[in-house]
Amino acid sequence: MSDTVLEHPLVRDYLMRLNIACAYLPLAQARELREQIAAHLDEALPPGATTEEVRTELSRLGSPRSLAADAAGPDRRTVVRRLLGLFGRVRWWAWVTLVALVALTASATTYTLLALSVTMEQGPVGDWYYPQDQARSKLTQQLITQYTVPERFGQQQGIEISVFNNSDWTQTVVGVDPNWHAFGSSSVQVAVGSSPCAAAGDCEEGPIRWSSSGSIPPHSYRLLRLLWKSDWCLNPGTDPSVLAEGTSIQELMLTVRVGIFTRTEKIPLYATWVLTSVGALPCH
Repeated sequence: MSDTVLEHPLVRDYLMRLNIACAYLPLAQARELREQIAAHLDEALPPGATTEEVRTELSRLGSPRSLAADAAGPDRRTVVRRLLGLFGRVRWWAWVTLVALVALTASATTYTLLALSVTMEQGPVGDWYYPQDQARSKLTQQLITQYTVPERFGQQQGIEISVFNNSDWTQTVVGVDPNWHAFGSSSVQVAVGSSPCAAAGDCEEGPIRWSSSGSIPPHSYRLLRLLWKSDWCLNPGTDPSVLAEGTSIQELMLTVRVGIFTRTEKIPLYATWVLTSVGALPCH
């Protein structure tokens, strides 16, 4: 039909608008209507019809929207019929793609929510890391349990606790949260160790291997070691409010990796860990 009036720009535009208007009709009915209109124009107009002749014939037919509405019948305005007609035009592979995308999105959303909701908690082990601090540690129990040792200014101190991963995901400790500091120190080092004493509280079974980036399997205990250089000057004359802010910790803020996500894990501690001044001597 390339030599017929169907190639005329006005006719092509009319048939294109008819296709759009028939979007809510059943596919077979829309195809039949378009073929009828095309056949009518091919018979009614000669191949060399003028623009005015084409415009007159198209005006006689009426607008594409009115033709589609007449073909739809009395219930042409119902939403259900329009949707059925539209869905009937969707190819099977498009439905398969849509279902796959919905399933993939749901899986990704579930994965994200689960990965970001996992938690860790403190286990039964908790003590100062260095023997000299263990020997000088004082335990007080009033409203809260508190472990206190004198600060060894300019030296490294630390604590060792066990943590329990109570989720179904492996959590890898990669460091402390950048905005969290222990005892005023800005260079806290964290390491993960594996030992039976993590659950039993008996660490007399040999040396522990520490890793700066260690993984904690699901529903498992691991030891956690935090070391820092005590550089917070705790002279007796220091403002008490400053001491309270910088010389104790009641929680850990760790950076952990779960699957493809890296997040901050907040672990409340069973006790408060406190450093005190060493007496009247100035920091040196």
